[in-house]
Amino acid sequence: MNKPKALSSAIPDTAATYEHAACGLVTTELNGTIVKANTTFCKWMGIEAGELLYTRRIQDLLTVGGRVFHQTHWAPLMQLQGTVAEVQLDLKTAQGTVLPMLVNASRIEFQQTQYDQLALIQAADRKSYERELLKARRSVEDSLLSLHETQQQLRQANEFLSVAIRSARMGVWSQDLASGQVKWSTELQMLTGITDTSRWSSSDAFLELIHPDDRHAFITELALAIKHEADYDIEFRLQHSDGSWLDMEGRGHGSYAESGEAVSIFGIFTDISGRKAAERELFELNQKLREADKRKDQFLATLGHELRNPLAPIQNVLEIIRTKDPQEQWMRWSKEVIERHVSQMTHLVEDLMEASRISQGRLSLRKKKVDVADIMQSAVEASHGIIEENKHHITVSQPETPVLLHADPTRLIQVLSNLLTNAAKYTPVGGKISLQAQVSGMEIRFTITDTGIGIPEDQLSHIFGMFSQLEPAIERAQGGLGIGLALAAKLVEMHGGSISAHSEGIGKGSTFTVTMPLAEDQSGAVTVTPREPETVTPKLRILVIDDNVDAAESLAMLFDLNGHTTRFAHDGASGVKSAASFNPDVVLSDIGLPDISGYEVAKALRDMPNGHAMLLVATTGWGQEKDKVLAKQAGFDKHFTKPLDFQALKRFLHQHYTKASNRPVPQDN
Repeated sequence: MNKPKALSSAIPDTAATYEHAACGLVTTELNGTIVKANTTFCKWMGIEAGELLYTRRIQDLLTVGGRVFHQTHWAPLMQLQGTVAEVQLDLKTAQGTVLPMLVNASRIEFQQTQYDQLALIQAADRKSYERELLKARRSVEDSLLSLHETQQQLRQANEFLSVAIRSARMGVWSQDLASGQVKWSTELQMLTGITDTSRWSSSDAFLELIHPDDRHAFITELALAIKHEADYDIEFRLQHSDGSWLDMEGRGHGSYAESGEAVSIFGIFTDISGRKAAERELFELNQKLREADKRKDQFLATLGHELRNPLAPIQNVLEIIRTKDPQEQWMRWSKEVIERHVSQMTHLVEDLMEASRISQGRLSLRKKKVDVADIMQSAVEASHGIIEENKHHITVSQPETPVLLHADPTRLIQVLSNLLTNAAKYTPVGGKISLQAQVSGMEIRFTITDTGIGIPEDQLSHIFGMFSQLEPAIERAQGGLGIGLALAAKLVEMHGGSISAHSEGIGKGSTFTVTMPLAEDQSGAVTVTPREPETVTPKLRILVIDDNVDAAESLAMLFDLNGHTTRFAHDGASGVKSAASFNPDVVLSDIGLPDISGYEVAKALRDMPNGHAMLLVATTGWGQEKDKVLAKQAGFDKHFTKPLDFQALKRFLHQHYTKASNRPVPQDN
């Protein structure tokens, strides 16, 4: 129903209602500066609005007791919970009269700025109102009971706040900047165990409780906060009564006079000793893990070196046997057995070193355009030995047209070879293995399928983890370390591809799928470099230095059988002495020698009159990248890792002495 127009116009508007409300209404900034006050409040205080707004703070109108209450209770409560209810404060009017007021306050945010809103009622007027209401509605006893309940709620709220602060291991402090007086809340005293006010009541005494190493930073942070009228946030150590140090976090800000001068600073201290202890424990644990990882890498490098040393003479003897071309069946059989197992041990060592390189993030790719068919052929050849040994039947299906990848051919061959070797190891004798490649869009999918022991469903998710082994596979494995699949997965990931495993279960075989992106440019023919024919190298004078007697003598014998003149030595000093009289064209030196290192041997040889004409080759079980760098820095021309690939070494010597250069070609002896 519409109200009569005359009656509506007679009702005061909102502004008039605010200005002449039955209570004083005040809005302040967080530091207490009054920004708005209604006419009722101004009349009570006997002060014009112009003299109040933006010039006076609410705490400036309080009595001394009211100011203390405002600093120690009002401000912290507003900071923590944003409201204060039914608090009685005494205000002084311009004439000096003290007016008791009941105050309710709440904190609001307007246009991203926070303000405090206060509603004030004269306590005397309230009593008068209550007496008037007593006559009409209720008795004085009911009013007093209501007031008592309100006060009880306030006390309970204060107690609850105190419990919350203590539970959070917090305490409130403040400092008057003019007098230097410091005040601590009861909670902070309980937290530190310090109740003797002489220990903290002055600024100097308080600073003595802060750790000497943190004191300057604490003072500086508070000074900056006061200067810029900003909050401070600092971590420091505070002394406990028992002499120990508490890790503390301090947060707060300053209070300012009308002139802008800082009057006091206050805040909350929180004990973060538990968090700091956990951080220190985590840091120490990380340090131990890093140290353990470092020791693991050192162990793998040492293990690789120690495994390579005995392989070297075995490999050399195999080359000697191959040179003699034995016809006896048992000799051929013995040679093939040794070759298989040397090859297997060599692959194990290489897998260990690859695992170390991956863990250190030192594995890099040398990408170029490669043909899928060439990669597949090389992978099958690399796995031929174990497939043939187990009498498996392998089928290979390649794309009908050339397909090009931008990849590291060595690493991609390693991926497919590892998967084929894995299939051969875990497939019963006479099983079937297939390698297929199929193009789909701009990707190619390699699929390796076997009729082997299969993979349980619950283990498919971690089959590519480092050192992962299936329990049935452990009993049937032929020398695996659980590294091959992890290496394959990492190498595929580095190429931007993906790898997955699938199996229907135990005894039902496995399928591994590798997906790789195709080269964006599919043009241009890629051919496989043909294998080099048997090399014919000029006759050389070769000195072998190795403390492993079998390795030194067998390698020297190999070169003798190839028409070269050789000598050998078993320590560094003897090797240098022999080089002085023998005047070798080539020196093959181990690094780990019993007297001086191979690096020192290289430097000594380079200092000889003809030292720069010698070809120095490091032959060592230490095969990490840093070992190759050290060898080059010491003066070696080439680094070969044991066991030596004798054919590769022969090709290197041939290329070195037959390519066009200023170096004279040695003549036959």
